[in-house]
Amino acid sequence: MLNEKKWAIIGIGNIGKLLCKRLLSAGVRPDHLVIYDSDPLRIDLLVKESGVRALPLTEEAFRYVDIILITTPPKAVKSLLSLISGWLHPHHVIISFANAVSIKKLEALTPPGVAVVRVVPNVPSLIGEGLNPVVYGNSITNESKALVEELLGILGKTISVRDNQMNWFVGLTGASMRSVLPVLEGLIKAGTEAGLTPEQAREAAARVMIGTADLVLQTDLTFDEIKAMTLLVTVDETMLTDMIFNAARTAKEKMDIIQSEEEDNG
Repeated sequence: MLNEKKWAIIGIGNIGKLLCKRLLSAGVRPDHLVIYDSDPLRIDLLVKESGVRALPLTEEAFRYVDIILITTPPKAVKSLLSLISGWLHPHHVIISFANAVSIKKLEALTPPGVAVVRVVPNVPSLIGEGLNPVVYGNSITNESKALVEELLGILGKTISVRDNQMNWFVGLTGASMRSVLPVLEGLIKAGTEAGLTPEQAREAAARVMIGTADLVLQTDLTFDEIKAMTLLVTVDETMLTDMIFNAARTAKEKMDIIQSEEEDNG
């Protein structure tokens, strides 16, 4: 179904480029994918790299687009939707990857009948291994929902949640990568200190992380049972657990503030 639709990506930062790459890898034709960014240099570079086309922000251009992926910063969403809302019709599907912009806000900025979807992006989606939580707006149809699920399927896994849970997922699946990477960096540093090559140390550290995660996913063992398999305790586990939890909560609280400011600005 993906290659039957015409796609627009508005915002060519990290997430916009990720989506472009995954869509092309999934078989979407370059001439079915248009892009826009406030920085013309970004547009030119991606057009040359991928063969997609630039999207002019005109009513005529939007007549030939089915799915609009919004990957701009949150503060740009209101002005963008205010500009294009008059060009939108019920056949359009708007999928926002902009953190801290509620589904209520997105629906208020789009005409009735336009399907609106909110997704919290996740960087491992670059290799199809992400977890991207999703909230569907009131106008979503079964056909549009199936299309969104297919899109999220090429990014990894997804989970449907309530809109008031989404800011938590910035810390749980989005920004959490920054909390996990220092653990990997520490293991890699230990590996190189042990005499491994950087490549060997990188793989050893990553395999520990992947294997542990798979053990959690593929068994019903409790964490205490898994810990009991390795009796040597090397860190203050309670402190580390609290630190990661607080990092996720801090991310959520920051998103709450940004979202509140956006709601107050209309």
